[in-house]
Amino acid sequence: MNNNKIYNKISPYFLLSVALAAIIITLFFTAKIKEGCDTTETLLTSVKVKLSEGRKYVGFDMNRQNLTFGILTPGAMSKKTVSVEYTKNATTYVWAEGNASSWTIISPKNFEISPGSKQEVTFTLLVPSTAKEGEYNGRVVFCYQDK
Repeated sequence: MNNNKIYNKISPYFLLSVALAAIIITLFFTAKIKEGCDTTETLLTSVKVKLSEGRKYVGFDMNRQNLTFGILTPGAMSKKTVSVEYTKNATTYVWAEGNASSWTIISPKNFEISPGSKQEVTFTLLVPSTAKEGEYNGRVVFCYQDK
């Protein structure tokens, strides 16, 4: 009975404030560094989600100009790797934008690069099991901050 009194005293405004603070902190720590880019490059991204009973689609696409994951079923995963080069010493930041960006895991998200060197960046797309059928597009941004 005493526990009910405690729960009744917690204000919904307090709970809303805690949720809002968590969102603000998350946005602060995941903020993109667009303004500080000396150079940016982008790759278009796409995946087609197709519902299928008993049949799984696995992404396969030979397009080398864009980051395409092909056709996938809800719950599927696909990985693509890109080799990054740059002509100067720089800190590089990578992020995804678009309607499938929350499905994309990027590793590494930031790294140091120098002329003549290459850095492999892996993009793992995890299609939620609740995804609706359709085409999802976006882009990946490479932000270079020259040193």
